[in-house]
Amino acid sequence: MSKTHALVTLYNPSEKEFNNCRILSQQVDTVILCDNSQESHETVFQDEINIVYVTKNKNLGLGAAFNMALKDDTYGWKDDDLIIFFDQDSQIGESYIQALQNEYRKIETLIPNLGCLGPVFYNTSNGRTERPRQKKNITDETYEVINTITSSLMMRYGNLKKIDFWNENVFLDLADWDLCWRMRKAGMVCCMTEKVVLHHSVGNGEKKVGPIKLRVGQPFREYYQTRDALYLLQENYVPLKMRLRLIANVTIRPVVHYLMLDDKKSRIKFIRRGINDYKKGVRGEYININ
Repeated sequence: MSKTHALVTLYNPSEKEFNNCRILSQQVDTVILCDNSQESHETVFQDEINIVYVTKNKNLGLGAAFNMALKDDTYGWKDDDLIIFFDQDSQIGESYIQALQNEYRKIETLIPNLGCLGPVFYNTSNGRTERPRQKKNITDETYEVINTITSSLMMRYGNLKKIDFWNENVFLDLADWDLCWRMRKAGMVCCMTEKVVLHHSVGNGEKKVGPIKLRVGQPFREYYQTRDALYLLQENYVPLKMRLRLIANVTIRPVVHYLMLDDKKSRIKFIRRGINDYKKGVRGEYININ
């Protein structure tokens, strides 16, 4: 019989995020916490029945942290196990996982090559429910999409194995997109459903100048968004529309961010470093060399 496992990446979590993990553990068979913090938090969960804690005491990046557990045969993975991924700050309500499971299994009967299913999300940073502009309806509430976000992304373990799990060369922001694109390349379909809505924070809000709205993120993320976009532009599985978006990420986006967002010097520093590290073939965590 298949089981449902939730994998959560941690990074310097707070008590609020610990509690998110405990709530999640009540709705799945196992929660595996993949901690990217330098400091261990193992003692926090030592008395929890179905929470497993793993860490290398360093920041491996999103994909490598997940793979730390997914590639470990001691967990007894089975191809039909359902895996659901979460960020540490994601909060879910009662019966959330069951609702997503039910929709996943329903869509599987309609689309045998279903690769993954994620929810639409209510962005607590701007107070709006985020829906994709490009979609193809499967049912009234579920549709095929190019990509979705990491948090609440559900799939069969066997689907992950087919694409050799997460791409460890994509460190943070673009890892979920990369996973969806590789699934599509392998002949699978990625879907999003409005049957479930995730409350999720993206960035630190928005800044509006005239008709233009910009998501405001931490300056250091400019580094990963620039460097890893340049790496992904080398891959043949990136859809054309998203390839154009990646090109905009490393050309137009830095200029717009410099003109419209705060911390201008810091953002430019991280963007330049991202370009330089790409040219040097640097991967992994940002290392401050100053």
